[in-house]
Amino acid sequence: MREKRDTMIPLDRPLQEPLLSDVTATVIDLAKLAQRAGIVPVDRLRSIAQEMLERIVAACHAQQGAVLLVMPTDGVIERPRQQPEPVKAPRIFALYHMREEDMHVVPATFAPTIRAIEHITAGRSRWLVCWHPLLEGQDRQPLSALLLLGWMEWEDAHAAAMKRGQRMLPFLLDAVASVIGALLQAERLSELEQLAQRTSLETMDLFKAELLATVSHELRSPLASIKGYAATLLRHERRLARDERHQFLLAISEGANRLERIVDRLLEMSQLETEAITLSVAPIDVARLSQEAVNVAEEQLPARLAGRFTFSLLVEDSEGKAARSVPLVMVDPRRVREVLDNLLENALNYSPEGGAITIAVRPALAQWPPERGFAPQQHRGSTYKERGKLRPMLEMCVCDTGIGIASEHLERIFDRFYRVDRRLTREVNGLGLGLAICKRIVELHDGAIWAESLPGGGSVFHVLLPLATSSEGKTF
Repeated sequence: MREKRDTMIPLDRPLQEPLLSDVTATVIDLAKLAQRAGIVPVDRLRSIAQEMLERIVAACHAQQGAVLLVMPTDGVIERPRQQPEPVKAPRIFALYHMREEDMHVVPATFAPTIRAIEHITAGRSRWLVCWHPLLEGQDRQPLSALLLLGWMEWEDAHAAAMKRGQRMLPFLLDAVASVIGALLQAERLSELEQLAQRTSLETMDLFKAELLATVSHELRSPLASIKGYAATLLRHERRLARDERHQFLLAISEGANRLERIVDRLLEMSQLETEAITLSVAPIDVARLSQEAVNVAEEQLPARLAGRFTFSLLVEDSEGKAARSVPLVMVDPRRVREVLDNLLENALNYSPEGGAITIAVRPALAQWPPERGFAPQQHRGSTYKERGKLRPMLEMCVCDTGIGIASEHLERIFDRFYRVDRRLTREVNGLGLGLAICKRIVELHDGAIWAESLPGGGSVFHVLLPLATSSEGKTF
């Protein structure tokens, strides 16, 4: 049946209560979905798209719904009619009580570069058709999101629901676009991860692509949150309650802090790679430094993890027996503390069930320099007969009872942007730079760092630092 297309619906009408509260609640839910899109496994992305559509359908009191992605040609989408397929068919992103064959309600043409809503009558059904321009697609072509909300077997009782949808949708389109953008970015990242598993990472082009995808993925999640909450504040600041504004500002602050940490990590890695960092070294008690790191880790432990972790510090002598102190090391305390913080954060992130986290500090003798690709050979006790050059060092070990590290990953976990298994650890945010920064800092101190996987589960990270010596060459 021939469809009747009404005039465009204005997008700038003011919104009053009670719709304002409904819009605010829906925007908050969509912002949370955008955040989840960056951390869930790829096989759960479709469920987030479905949740997004169901939330919009429920908010607008519609009966059916669909989200499509369309890629226009020369600025106009043409629905296939008599020609076989003049343009790429729209991608069905999510459906609610609809079938693919119901897509005949998609308008024949529309301008994909503007954000607009249109009312369509088709037989006994009526539809709201909304489109929103997104970022470029994977092949650098313009991409638009198309949202359909329908009321079947139209009755006068449905008029109020459609009017509600017409009033609410202009205020929800940006939040919907943020969720879709986050989902598309997560899909793209997953594709690059699969490509990285099949192709050698030695090629520079692939490394650049993975770098851009990783950085984009980490930036998009906090940006989506900041943008969604800030847009709502700007539009409805005077109508929101004080506690709602405070909640929005807290979310914006959290997203900004996360962005700051990402940028700081990138800048620090660049400085370490170019050796543009000056170390301020001094004789330091690493046992005391380790206790400070443990105290901060306990204080900053999220509420959801409270009671699930136990921390302990072991100070030992060269025989592995309990000691009151250890020799001093000549290091930059701020940088070594950063190494400890990163290793503790890594232990927390990869111990999803909780457990014991231990830092052990003890003096050790190590074969130096170590053979390339191998951990330094250590020798304990005074009965060892020298067979090469041994160097007095201080060893720090950070042990956890988490998921451990497969043997094939042990030599690569200190590479930049490397993650052991992105599918299993997608919920762990980060650029994959923490261990790479640790390695570079330790090497700048003329030390060594490596990891081992424990037989019963968990892992241990070893750090060796040279002992501080006096001008006469004696160890402090």
